[in-house]
Amino acid sequence: MLLVCRNLLLFVLTYSVLSGCSTKDRLQKTETREYAFSREGNAEQDSLVEIKIRPYREKMSGEMSIVLAESVQALEKKTPESRLGNFVADACLLQCNQRFTSEDGRAADFLVLNNGGLRKGLPQGKITKGDVYELMPFENELVVLTLNGVSVKKIFNFIASKDGAPVSGVRFQIENKNAINITIQGIPFDSTKTYKVVTSDYLANGGDQFSMFGEAGKRETTGLKVRDAIIQYLYIQGKSEEKITVDTDGRISYVK
Repeated sequence: MLLVCRNLLLFVLTYSVLSGCSTKDRLQKTETREYAFSREGNAEQDSLVEIKIRPYREKMSGEMSIVLAESVQALEKKTPESRLGNFVADACLLQCNQRFTSEDGRAADFLVLNNGGLRKGLPQGKITKGDVYELMPFENELVVLTLNGVSVKKIFNFIASKDGAPVSGVRFQIENKNAINITIQGIPFDSTKTYKVVTSDYLANGGDQFSMFGEAGKRETTGLKVRDAIIQYLYIQGKSEEKITVDTDGRISYVK
């Protein structure tokens, strides 16, 4: 270490002298050296630090082990729809409409998320808080966007081009990568109407190529994270002792 400091001091002094004799800074010389690092001599884990960290680790482990509810079957994602996608989408739309009131008092019409945001399935049997964090490790928040019918049709066509996505409150069929026979809350889609759609702030900002969300006439923040909406829904189901049962219901299907 002393040798390194001496070499560094020599370089600084040499540079200072040379630069002082010239009106323009110029690089006079470069040198490279290799320093080998190994585990030998490295300090072992500090037991005092470990003692301080342990209570927090144990608290976190206990928190993540809390059982929220039980599921009759494993929930996995696939396209055009899946048990996992349907479960997450329905839970988020329900929690958003129950916990957030739009300025005009209208409930959200439908919800759109993306399969890429669902990082892990949920197991059959007991579902813990840790399972939900693995499913949704991001801090994304639910937002409510008001869009006209033209923009909404673009959203459905884009989802169709991707062979599906987690949705709630909407049903349609895919034909030649386009969405047809669309209904929203059981009512045929009307391109002249405006709709309120719930999505994540990530998608609302154009993530995963959902650029059409940028056409929204209004954007409202809910203060509700996607992960928290799932946890709250599971917690309520667990308290009621109702096991989670999810089926694919044809909300997105291919034209045969």
